[in-house]
Amino acid sequence: MTLAFLKLHVAGHDFILIDQDRLEGSNVKYQPTQSGIAELILDRRCGVGGDGCIFMASARDKGSAERSLSGRLFASDGRELPLSPDALLCIARLALDTGRSGTGTLHIQAPYTETVYELKTIDSRSFMFTLPYPRVQPLTLIVDGKTANAYRIQLGASYLVSCAVPNGPGSKRVRQALLAMGKTDAISLMLRLHAKDIIRYVGPEKTDRMEGAVAAVLAAGFQGLTAEPVVPGLEGAIVAEWRGRGGAVSYASFPAVPDPNHAAGPATLIDRGRFWVNPDRNRGIQVVGKAEYVFDGNFDI
Repeated sequence: MTLAFLKLHVAGHDFILIDQDRLEGSNVKYQPTQSGIAELILDRRCGVGGDGCIFMASARDKGSAERSLSGRLFASDGRELPLSPDALLCIARLALDTGRSGTGTLHIQAPYTETVYELKTIDSRSFMFTLPYPRVQPLTLIVDGKTANAYRIQLGASYLVSCAVPNGPGSKRVRQALLAMGKTDAISLMLRLHAKDIIRYVGPEKTDRMEGAVAAVLAAGFQGLTAEPVVPGLEGAIVAEWRGRGGAVSYASFPAVPDPNHAAGPATLIDRGRFWVNPDRNRGIQVVGKAEYVFDGNFDI
């Protein structure tokens, strides 16, 4: 069985996306499970490699004639996971480029959690997602005799966020302390104020970039580095910039809009990216991000 796939990334967080609508009607004798496909294709040594495998398909809303989309996300060990914000961005990008969503609001069903997510199209690559305002627990760290503030923030995952401040403990030592505190259930993020209303943050490679941006902006607000925007929407939003260890890596060629028959033009996987975050205790947290194509291909199972 040969399986067509796309590879997309959100600030370096990379996914394999399999469009099941393209598989419908194909004459295949062997149909492996989605978890089995994920294990094979996500293997970075023998497969294509990625942090998650998304299966996307058209769906219909119950009681409505309008078409929507459904998505499922699998890890490299075959476990099904809740659809993450980064995975939702990838689905929304392909849906828009292939004419399966308009320029307004897109609904994506997640059968695993029986949830329907709503994304708003901002432009041809960017989408807005609203997260509920999370619980934030302030913590105080003593590292090498110096005080550092940290914040435990519960979103889809649990985050431990610390801010780099002048005359404070070094970021490496703070990160070690966060890892020791977090045991195994929390993702440790470090952030610093890069410029007015621009927060730079970094964490483990598999960190969901959109959720991480929200956690970083909330922690920066509690630290007093930024003020909450007073204008709803993008205007006045705080910019969170993921700064990974890698730079731009040229992978293959890919068109601006997917063409199943031809790929042309440069493509890169960049371990950096910006998100626009507008926290509001009443409306929820609006966050805008974008997904980019890396390459397409066929995987022989």
